[in-house]
Amino acid sequence: MATAAVRLLALVSALLSLSATASPRIVSAGAGVTDLLVELGATEQIVGIDVTSHLPNKEVPNVGYHRQLAVEGVLSLSPTLVVGSDEMGPTPVLEKIEASGVTVARLSSEPSVETLKTRIKKVASLTHTESKAAALLADIDTKLATLRAHSPKTSLKGVFLLVHQGRPASVAGANTSPDTLLSLMGATNPAAAALSSYKPLSPEALLGFDPDFILVMQRSLDQLSGVEGLADAVPLLNATRAFQQQRIIPIDGSVLVGGLSLKSLDEAIRIQRAVVGEND
Repeated sequence: MATAAVRLLALVSALLSLSATASPRIVSAGAGVTDLLVELGATEQIVGIDVTSHLPNKEVPNVGYHRQLAVEGVLSLSPTLVVGSDEMGPTPVLEKIEASGVTVARLSSEPSVETLKTRIKKVASLTHTESKAAALLADIDTKLATLRAHSPKTSLKGVFLLVHQGRPASVAGANTSPDTLLSLMGATNPAAAALSSYKPLSPEALLGFDPDFILVMQRSLDQLSGVEGLADAVPLLNATRAFQQQRIIPIDGSVLVGGLSLKSLDEAIRIQRAVVGEND
């Protein structure tokens, strides 16, 4: 009897150990998180993504916008883990998902390099891909070194405009991903001294900022039929130096969702080469 009991305990222990290390079934709610999962080699663990995400070489169901998740849509995929930024929600939906036995991991969206590194370590732990995290952390340091090496010799001012058809334009102030990207490029964001987060932009304020270049989401430019359509939507834009010197720079909007991501740093390098490099 004692021997049988010992064998049973050993079997239970083995099953629990297997369960603890089994690959999760993940719903990824946020472009930055999805990109990170791919970089960590956890693509096969993903069973659903949100509308901001893109998953290369694999088709999975879409659960909608990461801020407006629905209980039924998520649970229909039988996930064991839902992971996204702290922008993911709404909270009552996440609470119901968690109450069903699914682990819900909300990661900080603070737009800083240190937070990005912490997020990498956390996601690697959740997906049992710790062995690949070191390479990603080293890649971040390499990209930061590239940005520092090409920082402009003279100060350049840049702003990010959030423009949607039929709505007033907003500008990114302090504590936003665009502000961090501008800083990493070695540029300054004049809007950061005046406001935080995203705030409606007056034409007078845009002229007062007097930016050397302006960042706008590529999707917005597509919707507005290019830079001329943007000028129609944003009064006095054509009076700025950035417009007159043809420095309206498109940016991939997905890199601004949920804090910094690995692709955010790639975009910073690309924009720095396109704009800041001209003044080296």
